[in-house]
Amino acid sequence: MSSIWSPGSSGVPERIVSAPLHRLLALPRSPDATVAFGRDRQRDWADFSGRVEALAGRLGTEPAAGRWLLDVGGVYAFAISLFGLARAGAQAIVPPNRQPGTLAELALDCRGILCDDESSVVAGKPSILIDVEDPGAVTAPARPHELDPDAPLLTLFTSGTTGETKEVPKSLSQLDEVAVLEEVFGARIPDDCRIFSSAPPQHLYGLLFRILWPLASGRAFHTELLLHPEELLAELEKSERSLLAGTPSHLRRLAGRRGLRSLKGRLLEVFSSGGPLDPDTAASLAADLGEAPTEILGSTETGGIAIRRQGEAGGSTPWLPLPRVAIEAHAGTGQLRVRSPFVSVSDSGSRVPPLEFSLGDRVRFVEGGGFLLLGRADRVVKVGEKRLSLPEMESRLATHDWVREATLLSIEQGSEIRVAAAVVPSREGAEALAQEGRRAFSQALSAHLAPRWDRVLLPRAWRFVAELPRDSRGKTPLAALRQLFENPGETRPREPVVAEQEIEARSLERLCIVPTDLAQLEGHFEGFPLVAGVVQLGWAMEAARLLLGRPVRVRAIEALKFREILRPGDHFRLAVEVSEGGERIRFSLSDGARVFSSGRWELEASA
Repeated sequence: MSSIWSPGSSGVPERIVSAPLHRLLALPRSPDATVAFGRDRQRDWADFSGRVEALAGRLGTEPAAGRWLLDVGGVYAFAISLFGLARAGAQAIVPPNRQPGTLAELALDCRGILCDDESSVVAGKPSILIDVEDPGAVTAPARPHELDPDAPLLTLFTSGTTGETKEVPKSLSQLDEVAVLEEVFGARIPDDCRIFSSAPPQHLYGLLFRILWPLASGRAFHTELLLHPEELLAELEKSERSLLAGTPSHLRRLAGRRGLRSLKGRLLEVFSSGGPLDPDTAASLAADLGEAPTEILGSTETGGIAIRRQGEAGGSTPWLPLPRVAIEAHAGTGQLRVRSPFVSVSDSGSRVPPLEFSLGDRVRFVEGGGFLLLGRADRVVKVGEKRLSLPEMESRLATHDWVREATLLSIEQGSEIRVAAAVVPSREGAEALAQEGRRAFSQALSAHLAPRWDRVLLPRAWRFVAELPRDSRGKTPLAALRQLFENPGETRPREPVVAEQEIEARSLERLCIVPTDLAQLEGHFEGFPLVAGVVQLGWAMEAARLLLGRPVRVRAIEALKFREILRPGDHFRLAVEVSEGGERIRFSLSDGARVFSSGRWELEASA
């Protein structure tokens, strides 16, 4: 079991097993104990507790009681802000995103804003800057202080399949499931194990695994969000013992990377949450690291519910409930019902713990006390007077060799409700899509579904994408899915088929195939079709827009070259890279030594 160090009355350190969160600031620790680390520096307990105390003092000069909007991107700054607010008796409102409109709306009901960026300002609201580099923001720790375990600490936001966002309050006692994590996993994770995560602290999973569990157990957490696999692997390589909490999409990009196998025996545990981990990714990571990741099933309302580690059964491996979590299936719908000390929203409106909450997931119990997920009960739609379980059809669609991932939704066509499918093709599927075209590809997938469903229930609209749209929590928002189907457009594709995609902080790479039915081939040229240079520039521009998250405003084009002819069926790698200062973008379309086009854009200063 892991522990933290505390000087006893005799002056000799004594071991304290995983502190309850409400006593985190009450139990003394060695001032030089490492709390957090990054690529440039380490942070010790004296720095952390001193900054928490200093922030509480600043909040004390403000109208501290009440709600404060926590618009903080840095992980270390987030931890300081959260416990500074708790120390001052205030409540953190954690926005679901950092868009100006969202912040402005939430700020209306808050006394002020905590931020780590001076540009994060909402008119009419006081703000406090959390500058983790400011040595003046550290005060001498006050006497040990015990927090109220049942006072509202923070409010998170979540949205279900309806897309409607709702508030989910949490107290320290409802976040003390970190004690369960220590109980289940602590024995195999030594005190000096370093904690890495690709999940942001604005998500409950990220908050628990990358901040609260490390703080409670005395392990050090990494302060940076390393979303690119090569950056993460380079940092993991520096640690003798480490733990990684990732999301399924991030772990899928990590799987099979060169250098991962060298971490076997040192990367002691990999966790995954935010959605089911596909069996191929689980098997690939197991081959390199010795065992598959531990998957956590949970929700913002309930906290952690169950765990599993995929074996030979792959995605059919049963889930096992966590300690202190009681579950049952609704007699009529089969929906999962959870009761535990960590549930913070009750179906009945009760405030007396332990609370109960029903999820949309249908379950079936199996021998041994585990259960299988059978899809969402709240994603049943009615099409042509017939009912359809979208998760059931999604599962069937995902068994086709051409499909890596798929999701379904209902859309309105004319005055009727129809099913639409957004599909991420597999590598094999991308080849088929480029050669056969979208019509033949979708017909093949429909034929795969036809033996099980009435024709009226089959998808009528198809979109083939490199990745499903996801928010910062790894979820696929319904609104973002609907946007894929808003403009029917031309029946022929105008973009290349993307077989693989990789995005990091300043670069994007896509492995693409030119479709044989590409719309822009018309007129270029009869008997010898080719992709015009302006079309290639457009594809690179769209990739740059995706990387930057905004339109690309070009001031000048430099070193533009078209060296090879790009034709239908050709494979190519599209790469765009932003300079460190953000003033230039370099792009290229190539296939090994063959370079189809390349150049640089100099961007407008205001871009």
